[in-house]
Amino acid sequence: MRKKLISKTYLRGVNKYELKIYFNLEDCYISVKKIIDIKKPFILSNGLCVIDNNYYIMEVIPKNENYAMRVFFNNKKEILEYYFDVSLENGMDKETGIPYYDDLFIDVTKTKDKVEVLDEDELEEALDNNEISITDFELANKIRDILLEQINNGNNRYMNMNLEQYL
Repeated sequence: MRKKLISKTYLRGVNKYELKIYFNLEDCYISVKKIIDIKKPFILSNGLCVIDNNYYIMEVIPKNENYAMRVFFNNKKEILEYYFDVSLENGMDKETGIPYYDDLFIDVTKTKDKVEVLDEDELEEALDNNEISITDFELANKIRDILLEQINNGNNRYMNMNLEQYL
């Protein structure tokens, strides 16, 4: 399992960025990273550029769910991709005071009209290597199925928030 702080993740190749963290939202934590300077754009295998200069990365960490949602915006503040990390636990790190989630390996993404499940092999491998329990494995698959249903039905609470107001 990998503990991920919302202030430090997903900045490969980024030389400079601005960070805002909103702690006191009713049911979630939100961080926004505006990319100021990156060595080279981060482009997905499908050709979609999700990280570049003047782009934004928003992370939404629900307080009472088993996932974290990352949203990639372009320089026009248009949503490019939703990326969900299934998590064992979300909370506030005692050492740093920064929100975090414990990543359970499996992910769900949505770009325009395409929804994908990623890293199922990593989840299986974590179970085989005793990095997670069978209970954690079953939870990850249950949350994956819930997310797929919510994304396909358009009723995920956090996807339906007015996220642009935080940019």
